[in-house]
Amino acid sequence: MGRFFPLWFLAGCLLFPLALGAQSSPSWAIPGDKIEETEGRGLVVRSNPTGAKVFIDGIERGRTPLHLENLRAGSYFVRVEKEGYSERRFRVSVRSGSVVDVSLELQLAIGRVLLKVQPDPAGPNQASFPLTPKISVDGQSYSSNGPQVSALELPVGFRTILVRAFGWEDVSTTLYIEENSFRELELNLKPAPFKLSAAGLSRPRFNPSNAGSLGTTAFTFEVSAPGKGTLTVLNRGGEIVFVRSLEPFETWSQSAVWDGRDRQGEIVPDGVYALIVEAFSILRDDSPASGSFQAAERLVLAVELDSSRVIQPLTLFSAKSGLLYAPLPSLLPPGSFQVEGSLLAGSPAELSPESGGPWTSLPFAAAFRFSPLKRLELSAALNVLPHFEADTGAGVGGGGKWVFHHAGEGGLPLGAAAGAIFSWTGKTALTPFGMASGIELFFPFSLDLGRFFSVVLTPAALWTGDEGFPWEPAPRLLVSGGLAARMTYVTAGLSVRCEYNFSGGSPLPPFIIAGGEVKIFPPPSSFVFSLMGGVWIRDGDIGGFGGLGIGMIY
Repeated sequence: MGRFFPLWFLAGCLLFPLALGAQSSPSWAIPGDKIEETEGRGLVVRSNPTGAKVFIDGIERGRTPLHLENLRAGSYFVRVEKEGYSERRFRVSVRSGSVVDVSLELQLAIGRVLLKVQPDPAGPNQASFPLTPKISVDGQSYSSNGPQVSALELPVGFRTILVRAFGWEDVSTTLYIEENSFRELELNLKPAPFKLSAAGLSRPRFNPSNAGSLGTTAFTFEVSAPGKGTLTVLNRGGEIVFVRSLEPFETWSQSAVWDGRDRQGEIVPDGVYALIVEAFSILRDDSPASGSFQAAERLVLAVELDSSRVIQPLTLFSAKSGLLYAPLPSLLPPGSFQVEGSLLAGSPAELSPESGGPWTSLPFAAAFRFSPLKRLELSAALNVLPHFEADTGAGVGGGGKWVFHHAGEGGLPLGAAAGAIFSWTGKTALTPFGMASGIELFFPFSLDLGRFFSVVLTPAALWTGDEGFPWEPAPRLLVSGGLAARMTYVTAGLSVRCEYNFSGGSPLPPFIIAGGEVKIFPPPSSFVFSLMGGVWIRDGDIGGFGGLGIGMIY
């Protein structure tokens, strides 16, 4: 046997670490727990979630994750506790030369409630009207196991149970849930009196000529019980302009939409109109009058039709709303906003000495504009320029635009505005979306050519410099212009941008970029879909690009 001793010794050395790591799971482990023993010292206790208190032989030693490296070899009783979770207790043996790593999956400490919901026995007979309760506990919805019985598993502590059912009064109660407890709870609901409340308009002022939902207003209100109703629109003289029946009420939240048209489908004149919702309840007991109606409530709100509130989507990736490369002197009505995102492809190479050739990047942008006042619009944009073989670049900018004269105001087809933005694009002098580094003052002018077309010209001054900061003392001259077309569900345009740097020794523009775009906003949604394309010319080189965009306008 002596000659075999080295072989047995070698086999034992190889198998000892495996034996440590393959320790079988003890009886106290639950699914999700992990117990490992490896070479090292002491005891490691982890938990999910973390932050649980760890007690070793009754003494608190810290919170998980906890590593007790100086723990002596021996057997220890461990208790792990965290508020809201079931306590874990176990015994572990720590051996010399090894570390025991225990990972515990803590379980929520819960109690059980059997909730029974039924009509109030003292109320009228409600056999003909269904009771379908909706249950929530501390704002979290719980599913029902049946029409009137629900088995709830709730975390320990004080819990508020709310039961709602359409056509019935809300009932709530607060109780303390103990761990592993079980109790039965019975709640009786009374029929709710028919009532209308919470009246509001999605647009107190709107233009019916705007596309889709932008040319409508929604009369929203709450109803407490089943019924039917009508929406009536009256003009200032009290004459009926429009009437429509509302769908039977089957839930609390209701909405009635008016598109600014009369019963013949014609847009009514500008002015203030009264929107009236009259509703009738359905008698729900088993009396002979069951199924008949009784007058209940009436809500009245005023709405103004204003044909000057034209909501048209514009391109705003350079932080200036308008065409792709030419700002326009138009803006959104107060309270309206537009968000938009786009991706370009092709040969949009960033306009800097380090920019690469075609297909070196896939630029994308996100932008936002909002009108807080009648003549003021604020906007911001982010341009991201990822490279396939270089670092990712980015541009960010924001500013505002003040409109001095709206096109059509006072009978003149001329629009005029002034704006200012600050943008930073790093070493990139100009992003493919038209954002330039520095401080820019721009003055857009537009002239309407009939009902659908407009010509725009925008001179601007740009203070810029190396690394995107406005270090140059003299501004550069920017000139942009274009042609815009406006239709009900489509806008389109062509634009061009030229930059003149007179301090560079040449009056000729070193770079020209032009683009075309089409924006489609199909009814009844508020989404806007965009198609874009263009070309750039720089030092005799030429390239083309195209892209897609999606956004929303409200």
